Amino acid sequence: MKITFAKLGINGEGIGYTEEKKPVFCSGVYPGDTALVKIIEEHDHYAKAQLTKILDYSKERVRSACPHDRRCQACPLLRMDYKAQLKYKKQMLDEALWKYGRVSDKLIRDMHESPLTSGYRNQLKLPVREYDGVLKTGMYLQGTNHFVETDGCLMHDPEMEKVRGEVMKLVNAYEIKAYDTRSMKGLRYLILRGIDHQFMVCFITGRDELSEGFINAVSAIDGMTTVSQSINTDKKANTFFGSKVKVLKGEEHMTVHLKDIDLQLSPDSFFQLNKPQAERLYELAIQKIDPCDSLVEAYCGVGAMSIMAADKAKSVIGIESVEAAVNNAEANALLNHVDDHVRFLCKDASEGMQYVLSRKNVDVLLADPPRSGMDEAMINTILSSSIRKIVYISCNPATLGKNIKDLKKEYDVRTVIPFDMFPGTPHIESITVLERRGMKMPRVEKKKRIRNKH
Repeated sequence: MKITFAKLGINGEGIGYTEEKKPVFCSGVYPGDTALVKIIEEHDHYAKAQLTKILDYSKERVRSACPHDRRCQACPLLRMDYKAQLKYKKQMLDEALWKYGRVSDKLIRDMHESPLTSGYRNQLKLPVREYDGVLKTGMYLQGTNHFVETDGCLMHDPEMEKVRGEVMKLVNAYEIKAYDTRSMKGLRYLILRGIDHQFMVCFITGRDELSEGFINAVSAIDGMTTVSQSINTDKKANTFFGSKVKVLKGEEHMTVHLKDIDLQLSPDSFFQLNKPQAERLYELAIQKIDPCDSLVEAYCGVGAMSIMAADKAKSVIGIESVEAAVNNAEANALLNHVDDHVRFLCKDASEGMQYVLSRKNVDVLLADPPRSGMDEAMINTILSSSIRKIVYISCNPATLGKNIKDLKKEYDVRTVIPFDMFPGTPHIESITVLERRGMKMPRVEKKKRIRNKH
């Protein structure tokens, strides 16, 4: 079947139409491509196809600099011009927010492009496998558990990639084995973070004790601050980390400078992968917060935005369900001298919101939920509150649209500001500002604080 593709799907696949106007989804093609495809799934309202041959290439195609992109398929937009990526991502956001939340595209701003289009990822989490007696890192083919061996990733920070290579040389020099499900021993995953010329490595292993010589050799790598280990023997684990992370040598934390604050990150802390773009997103999100008495940040992680917004409110409370992240957040508030009015709760988001609301009024909610969005309990808690303003950071247009549909019972959407956090991929981050209907923010003088000197 010959099809000219017109749109981009949420997973980066091309969308074309049959003569009967039925949508056909196909990986490996872009809007503007004309291709021969084979239908592999037929449904009532759509079909899935497999690419046979591209007959006419889109003018928005470019040559990929990554030698692995066809094999690992983690960055389906790598062969598309960057300006075109931004255009189609904006289009996807427009369509998702209209479909799920009836948000007009007039409220959606232009995409903020990333300062870096490659080399932006500051952390890697890679499975390890043995090939011809040599342990190698790789990636799982998207949507499968099929291992694809690679000798590097174009999207990883180049310095971090160099360190990954050095670590893997030592892994093989010390004859460490790949993880075996029967013996429950061996190296399962390699996790490495690299920010501001500092590196922390965590070995996810079975029931192994890493030798002192190996630990010392890894810690001697230039810039290495932390060598740690976590044991994970769960066959069905859907997370990398298993047991509590144990620091084998070096510092318990890495200190990272973000705009005008410092953050301590433990080996298992969540931190935005694209730091330069995260700084821009956080700064703009905080600009949207009016000076107020009480600010709550839900899903606050290590507390970065709560601390950056410390002078916006007399009281700031961050809510996070992961205990290790809350410990980091509390240390970070102390580190930045805002612990007098910035505090953190280790609770589920809706439970934490209910706890705070039972004790005080909340003026502004800052929220950065996971891809699944806010759950029903959180939405109902917000709707039954008197929160005047919501600044909602989303990484999933579909769940954002669904949440907006529910929140529109009491709130109006003022603006949606998209950011490209992951060039080469179809992922979209955005800031949505919502205000409660019929309520205005009271005028509150900004809280002044002394910032750290660097």
